[in-house]
Amino acid sequence: MYGAVGLTGPFFSPWMYHLGASSALTGLAVSLPLFTMVLTTVYLGSLADRLSDWRSAIIAADWLVLLAFCWLLIRQDIVDIIVVWTIAGVLIAAKVPILDAATLSLTRRRGTDYSQIRAIGSVGFVVSLLLAGKIFEVAGFEWFVPILLCGSLIRALSASILPRFRTPAVHIKRTTEERLAATATNLSAPAGNIAAVRVGMTPPALIGPLKTPGFLLVIAGSALIAASHAYFSTFGMLLWLEEGISTAIASLLWSVAVIAEIILMWFFKGVSKKISARHCMFIAGSMGIVRWSLSTIEPGIELLFLLQALHAMSFGLLFLATVNFISRRVEDSIAARAQALSATFSTGLLAVAMLVSGVVYANIGANGYWMMSAMCIIGLLLIGLSYKTPLDDDLPLSYK
Repeated sequence: MYGAVGLTGPFFSPWMYHLGASSALTGLAVSLPLFTMVLTTVYLGSLADRLSDWRSAIIAADWLVLLAFCWLLIRQDIVDIIVVWTIAGVLIAAKVPILDAATLSLTRRRGTDYSQIRAIGSVGFVVSLLLAGKIFEVAGFEWFVPILLCGSLIRALSASILPRFRTPAVHIKRTTEERLAATATNLSAPAGNIAAVRVGMTPPALIGPLKTPGFLLVIAGSALIAASHAYFSTFGMLLWLEEGISTAIASLLWSVAVIAEIILMWFFKGVSKKISARHCMFIAGSMGIVRWSLSTIEPGIELLFLLQALHAMSFGLLFLATVNFISRRVEDSIAARAQALSATFSTGLLAVAMLVSGVVYANIGANGYWMMSAMCIIGLLLIGLSYKTPLDDDLPLSYK
């Protein structure tokens, strides 16, 4: 999965620039999938929870993404690219929290380490990124679409051989509980209140621990810190290329961030036993402030390598702390929904930041990183406020 992303994801903005698109249109193209995801992912996560197994949703999403990308073989107008990128982006974004929930569930049952499995995904990303960087340097961005399709095909074929993540007994138990809950809601709803009969008195995305203020503050704070990577994700590669850094070296710079992330993920299990999830988020946010603030000075190549290594903290540590924070507080019956809720917070904020990034990049260039530093500061403040709520990092909240 992450290998397919590494082949083309970091090079989307340079490809759009190669086609003559403005920075504003590029920002729109990368943000539209995220805006659409905000409206759909929690619902799609709920649908995935209702399936007998999560693998069906993962496989379907990957083959539909491949089908969408095939349109770019016929037309590559800006409008076509934006539409196709939006459809594929929504499917990929919806699949990621489902895959996280499935992997966390499986690793808990088997006693294996989720962070090490996730690190292998990052290895795939790095290998593909370095390979693609060399290809684009030699052959140019005319090869973007063929490489995009090759990666998508390999991802879809790989998804088709995934194991089952849930036993039929778990699914039967969950659907029986849902039917009983629905019956109780229907009997207690006021006559004529069709909305209450249909969905109950609580929105389906916010049930049990998902509706507690402390939980939501932490998720919102984490989302802001995660979204602070928007400017770098959208225009980081293009900024380097405009500064005269070659495509191959730029790919190496990007890969340093992911390699540092892999190292952290491999040893995260030991870290998580000593430092709570919220404390890990504080470290991540603080390193984000340092990283983005120093990026505004257009640092030399040596400092760039050091700043890229901070990605292990600003993103890797934050991501692992967040998924573990959630997984300890929800049951499997709403696991995909909970991860999707967190992804929706992050993606919604990321979408806004990416949309704004197009305009910011056109006007102030590297100084746009100050906006990212401010997002980290606000995120840390929200997580700090969660300490004023009855939320414990060590004891999971009960599911009701």
